[in-house]
Parts: sequence; structure tokens; C-alpha cells
Amino acid sequence: MFNFARPLYLFLLIIVPLVIWFDIFFMRKFSPKIKFSNIALLKQIQKRNSLTAYLPILIKSILLILFILSLAGPRLSIEKKEHTTHGIDIVMCMDVSGSMKAVDYQPVNRMEASKKVALDFIKKRENDRIGIVSFATYAYTLSPLTTDFNVLHTVVSNMKVDEEQSGTAIGNGLAISTLRLKDSPAKSKVIILLTDGENNAGEIDPVSAAEIAKLYDIKIYPIAVASQGPVDFPVQHPIYGTQFVKHIFNIDIDMLNKLADLTGTGKAATAFNTEQLNNILEEINRLETTEIKANFYYEHKELFVYFLWIALFLLVIMILFKTIFRIVLP
Repeated sequence: MFNFARPLYLFLLIIVPLVIWFDIFFMRKFSPKIKFSNIALLKQIQKRNSLTAYLPILIKSILLILFILSLAGPRLSIEKKEHTTHGIDIVMCMDVSGSMKAVDYQPVNRMEASKKVALDFIKKRENDRIGIVSFATYAYTLSPLTTDFNVLHTVVSNMKVDEEQSGTAIGNGLAISTLRLKDSPAKSKVIILLTDGENNAGEIDPVSAAEIAKLYDIKIYPIAVASQGPVDFPVQHPIYGTQFVKHIFNIDIDMLNKLADLTGTGKAATAFNTEQLNNILEEINRLETTEIKANFYYEHKELFVYFLWIALFLLVIMILFKTIFRIVLP
């Protein structure tokens, strides 16, 4: 849609016909009066010079119109629609400790199962801001709160088990997640905690971290991504390569329940397979809903520079006519 940013300047176009009239009047009134005895010769001269006489006036008028149109701010406006939310900010706090290599989500390990359902969850909440925090012995922000699905997809897809860190600092992960959410203006703030073990590292214990989250009205949904009993765990044999041994990992479900209870989300969920894990996140997806509204806005492409380029081109033509053909501009 073509329009003008400052349409009131278009009233200046009124002066264009006045300038044309003045130039023609001035040219006729003050042009030299010469008598010719040969009328035919006069007609030939008039016919030859009529175009060159009025061309400067025409160019000057077009120049004036172009400058006025440039002042009015010509532009192309493109209407766009953007969906916004009344406010849910979510941080996915994901365990990347060594125990996440356990293969009890056949045919993938806990890490890959968590990543898959996390990506599905993110895709379904495209109107909310989501951040990603990972933790093992230490906790890191992998992505701040964003609605850019491509960024979130890349971050989660590239997550790997941190084999150099053997600890599980759930409290640190919750603390970093709370830090990302505490200043959020969103009406609802949520941490989804995906972990398979018990807190055995870090400077902050999980319950203290949950109490801090509660102060900022942040809900915590703890999910234990592990099955009960012994599970296959990969180990590197110096001769036979990767071998799987049965291993039992302790899950502090009481602590996870306390985190949920403190922040008002009920009890921790336990996922024994990929389908259950997906169902749990589906349930959270239904619980944390928000009203969506669409905002309309316009993107503008300014066109005044094109008008000025045309005006400059015409100005060069006027100078050429004045220099080469010796036309005296009125």
C-alpha cells in the first residue's frame, strides 16, 4: 500500500502552477522584441525554439514536484500480523550429567529421549518465550528466553551429555533458571526440570533454590527421566570398546516432590519410557495455557530517496542544457 508519512506537505503542490505561470509570464514579458520583415523566417525560428524554450520550465516544475513529494515521505506500507501472548515464560532445566547416558528409553538414552520430547514441547508453545538451562556439576544458560524456534531447536539438538562432569547440581540448575525468570514481566513463569538422579553437587541445595523461585512466583514442574531398577549403562572397554553393564541409579523422588509442592504444582512426575515422558509434557502444556491475541503492524519501505535521485538526474539535464545549448533558465 502506497502512502505518505507527512501528507500535509502535499498542499505545497499548489505553488507548482503558480511557478509555471510566473515563468511563462516572465519569459514572454521580458523576452526581446525583434521585428522581422520575413514572417516565414519567424515561424521557422519559433518552431525550432519552442521546445528548448519551455523545456527548462517543464524540468523545473517536475523538480519542484519531486522535492515536495520527497518532503511528504512517500513509502510502501506492508501490513503484518504478529501473535503475542499475555505472558508465559518457560525455562527448560535439563540434566546433562553422565548418568543421562543410561539406555532405559530404548533405543535411545535418557539424554536423547529428553531432547526429543523437549523439542516437541517447544514446537507446540510457539507463542511463549522459552529458555534453556543445562546442568551437571555446574549449570549454564544455553539460551535466554526467546520465541525464536529455530534458535531453540538448534540449541536443544546440539545438547550432549557432559562426560567431564560427574556431578548432578539440581540446585544450581534451578538457581540459574530462576535468575533467567525473576525479572520477567510474564503473568506465569515456569521451570520444567528434567533430571534422572539426586542432587550431589553444587553450592545450592534444590529445596533452597525452590524457595527462592517461590518468592518470584515461579512454578517448578520436576520430571524424573529414569526407569526403576537396573538399566543398561555404556562403558568403554579397552579391548572390546563400548560395553553395556547393568547399573542402578538413585532417584530422590521425595526431594522432587518437595520442589513441586513448594511451588504449587502438586507432585513430581516419573517417566519410565518415552511415551510417558511425552504425556507428562503434554499435561503441562494443557495446564499452562494463555490467551493469545494478534497485533497488527506495518513495515514501511521509504521511497523518498528514489524521488531525490530522479530530481538529481533532471537537475543534471538542466545544467547540460544551460552549458551545452546556452539556454538561459528563467
